[in-house]
Order: sequence, then structure tokens, then C-alpha cells
Amino acid sequence: MLLRCNKGCKKSDGNTEGSLNIDTNDVECKLCGEVLSDVSQFTKISMKNIGDIKRNNNKKAFIFNCNTCSKPVEAEINVGKVTGKGCSSGECKINITSFMIKAIEESQKRDFEGNNINVDRAG
Repeated sequence: MLLRCNKGCKKSDGNTEGSLNIDTNDVECKLCGEVLSDVSQFTKISMKNIGDIKRNNNKKAFIFNCNTCSKPVEAEINVGKVTGKGCSSGECKINITSFMIKAIEESQKRDFEGNNINVDRAG
């Protein structure tokens, strides 16, 4: 959607394309990435309805909710135990099936082999 960029933007001549970030409910300039001020709620709803939204393209696999801290974390296997990467609680409790655990192990194994890291795995 064509919008007015913030005053002082060096990458725009005043008018710019913007997209709604549905995670933050802010409209961001497609050129400079700044949050555009003075965008009405009506405009945001219109942008959402027509699909003019910022898409998150850096999705990761194996994201599950931690039952301890109630936040989504990326699951990994450490010393035979399922843990969450960067979990703030330190004691992750992630409820997943044995099939998913096997998939995570295989993915980690391929990552290690792809990076030429030799890891002896017990079990």
C-alpha cells in the first residue's frame, strides 16, 4: 500500500510502500524498514484484509511450546534429552512424540555431517 514515509527518511522521496507486520501490528516501510508513524487503525485493518502483510520467511523447524516457560522454543537433543534452544527457564519440558524425537536426532546428525563435524553418538 502506498503510504507517506517518516520525515527525514533518506531512502524515500516521501511516498513509500508499506506492509503490516501482523506480529507487532505496525506498518513497516519496505525501503528502509522503519515503523511508519501516523497510520490509522482503519488502514491497518484494510492492509490485513487485502493481504498486504509482512511475511516471516525465516521460520525454523521443530518449534514447540515449552510447558515450563510457555514460550515457543526450537527443540534440540542434548545428551539424549529434549531441550529448548535459548529457553529462559533452563529446565525445558517439551511434550513431543518419540517419532518427533527421532526426526530431531536425524536432523541434527545431518547438520553435523554437513558441517564436517565428526561426532561420536552413543546409543
